[in-house]
Amino acid sequence: MMLKQDHDRAGEICGELRAWRIRSRLRQDAIAKCLGVAQSQISRWESGRELPRPHNIEAIRRLIRGPEIDPLLALRHFVIHSSQHLLLLDDQLAILARSLPFQASPNPLDRFGWVLDPERNPPFAPVQRRYRELLRDPGGVVGLTITLPFRHEGARWTASIGKTIHSIAGVRVCLCELSFGPAGPGDADIRVEEVRLDPTGETRHSMTLWRHPADA
Repeated sequence: MMLKQDHDRAGEICGELRAWRIRSRLRQDAIAKCLGVAQSQISRWESGRELPRPHNIEAIRRLIRGPEIDPLLALRHFVIHSSQHLLLLDDQLAILARSLPFQASPNPLDRFGWVLDPERNPPFAPVQRRYRELLRDPGGVVGLTITLPFRHEGARWTASIGKTIHSIAGVRVCLCELSFGPAGPGDADIRVEEVRLDPTGETRHSMTLWRHPADA
């Protein structure tokens, strides 16, 4: 049973989370990704329909009361201490911060990082170009889902990349959730799905396919 003072504290942190998110111009899905919960859970917390558990409260506190007032530095601080598979990227795909799984030695980037280098993996080049175009001028695009097949040591693999685009303190950055796994039977093409918000707030999806040279 939650004590009244704990109940009040949980309610306060939810209000602070919403205010910080709006002030930082971050969407609920980005906060959800950082905290390892569903976007609908963030919505329920912010609306007061549910209260976070103690471990969630501590995670929220670390995010919104980071060591710096600057929201970009606070987001970087949170990514660094996150157990999720997260990267914070700038508009050139340079890594600004990496979460704990990508700080370990060895880590997935040690083995597969070459896949995200267009010089070492030319099929990634059109994906990189599109990313840079969107960071310069998002045009309503708020997120990308990228499926990138590749071969490694004779086996077929897929990089799954989920990106959300944010403008924080005048700087556009991308919060990236990255994973690698064996390719499935339908993972022959390079796929880039763009999620766009139109002026009415409706979500639109568009898909671009590139035939992988190895399968062409």
